[in-house]
Amino acid sequence: MKTKPYHHGDLRTAMIEKGIELANENGTESLSLRKIAADCGVSHAAPYRHFANKEELLTAIKAHITKQFAAVLRESAKDAGETPEGLFCMCCAYVLFFARNPEYFRFIFSRSSGIVVGGSHKYEPYDYYIGFMQRMFDDMDYPQELREKTVLAQWAMIHGLASIAVMSVSNSNELRYWEQLVPEILSNNYLIIK
Repeated sequence: MKTKPYHHGDLRTAMIEKGIELANENGTESLSLRKIAADCGVSHAAPYRHFANKEELLTAIKAHITKQFAAVLRESAKDAGETPEGLFCMCCAYVLFFARNPEYFRFIFSRSSGIVVGGSHKYEPYDYYIGFMQRMFDDMDYPQELREKTVLAQWAMIHGLASIAVMSVSNSNELRYWEQLVPEILSNNYLIIK
């Protein structure tokens, strides 16, 4: 079978994005480098220049999503700092990142993908969120005995809101609605930390 020449420039990223799409459609068990190559219009050997096997591709997909997610969270609060205003910005960014990229949310959180929040496992965006909250608590002299519960409640709220947005957004009109709704929800006394 003759494949079309690949003209997209960054084949590795294209294969990662195609892997996310196919994993969300059919599950990671049925994901194959050969199928990704066919869908990207390259030879079946091309993916092996970037990934040794499917497990390496899955690891690259997790890293790809995580890197973007963490960067969005860091950038969102950069100007306001570790303040309630910065938390507001970060919470909006969290929800809207996944509303704009629902396939990322489904890949990372809707299956057993090795992402475990809390405990001894590390996940960079969650670790950033925890550190941000702890430093903000220190500046606010927030009661020590309330910190863990507040962090968990706050994260549950924004993650739940992201989950609802992911289930709700299927076109650009719904995305625009959520882009207006999220700041409104988070600015009208719904945030746990003020």
